[in-house]
Amino acid sequence: MSLFEWFGLRRGDSRRRAAEAKELAGDLAGAVELYLDAGMPDDAARVLLLRADAERSVEKRIAFCASASRMAESPELKRSALGRKALLAFDLVRARGASVMRSEALAVARELEEAGELERAADAYALVGDTESETRVLAAAGAIERLEERLRSAMTVERDQRELAAVLRSIADLDRMAERREAIGVAEAWIAGNRGGEQVADALRAIRARLLSGPILSLELGGALLRCALGDEVTIGRGEATIVIASRAVSRTHVRIRRGPSGVEVEDLGTRNGTTLAGARLTGPLPVGRGVQLLLGGEVPCAIAPGTGEGCVVEIAGDRFTAPLGDLPVGPWRIRLDRAGASSFVALKTPPGAPPPFLGDYQLAPSVELCAGDAIASARGGTAVFRLPPAGEATSIRRGGAEGGPA
Repeated sequence: MSLFEWFGLRRGDSRRRAAEAKELAGDLAGAVELYLDAGMPDDAARVLLLRADAERSVEKRIAFCASASRMAESPELKRSALGRKALLAFDLVRARGASVMRSEALAVARELEEAGELERAADAYALVGDTESETRVLAAAGAIERLEERLRSAMTVERDQRELAAVLRSIADLDRMAERREAIGVAEAWIAGNRGGEQVADALRAIRARLLSGPILSLELGGALLRCALGDEVTIGRGEATIVIASRAVSRTHVRIRRGPSGVEVEDLGTRNGTTLAGARLTGPLPVGRGVQLLLGGEVPCAIAPGTGEGCVVEIAGDRFTAPLGDLPVGPWRIRLDRAGASSFVALKTPPGAPPPFLGDYQLAPSVELCAGDAIASARGGTAVFRLPPAGEATSIRRGGAEGGPA
């Protein structure tokens, strides 16, 4: 007979009492080991859950709950440990927000569902956008009010998505048909009246990045790259001008070219350094006639010659500009600088009786707004009559063109 049996004690009883003493003394790690030695895994799991409560680190609390769930023999205790682990993991997932992986969040949702934490499982499924699973567990939980609210929300989201898709299609269709001003209006109206319009804002930025606002327009026509100065009149200067020249001798707005009673004329705008013709300073409008050679501010040569129609050609600082001084004729159509408040658009106009222009497979309206990269043809899918090079394109086509500019 052993000493324990002499005093009526069993070996397991002594270990149990030793484990209880460790637990009361606060030595929870030691208590877990002794409970296991005593063949009491449920008590060991219970103490592990106490250790989880005492931990400040969420990750360690999750680890203790996971160990308790593996250790416990009681189904209720195992379920409780799994539930606490899943709840802690869900709190961690929510705290991490957008950085959490979808697979990780789904695993937590399934653990919550297995542990019977159905409403929390619904929250986790909602976090990853799994509406079907969210609805299923809410129904299983009997959370009728939440289920009804979720269904209403799902219907609202679906409606909003349909409306967003319709707006994006409308903007894309208007862009393809070169009706960019209307596309901008549709996008701005949506952004003003709806939250979360990032996709629409992206579409709007993409159109504005390509939209041509003038007044200088690069145009590929007949194998030549023309630089056109649009507008009913053209100014040349260092700052607020159609054609900008980087010279301190030139005023911000130095000279103006426009049509006068006797044809194209050029006028100095009262500048300090003046404009001279053969050494004589201009004091009033000067008819261009067959062409003039001017000196702006005493430093910058500027040649102005008549062009085809009622416009002219300006050569200055190594650049050549076609200035139609009104609409720019291109094939059977006209290009015009349209202004709307603080905005300006390079518009393509089709005169009455003229054949319609095409952009790819789309027949265009009588007035549309041009973007960089547009290729305008006279037939559906046909060869381009003229092309507007994409922004920043390093083109190898020759610059210049016929003396009179576009036909």
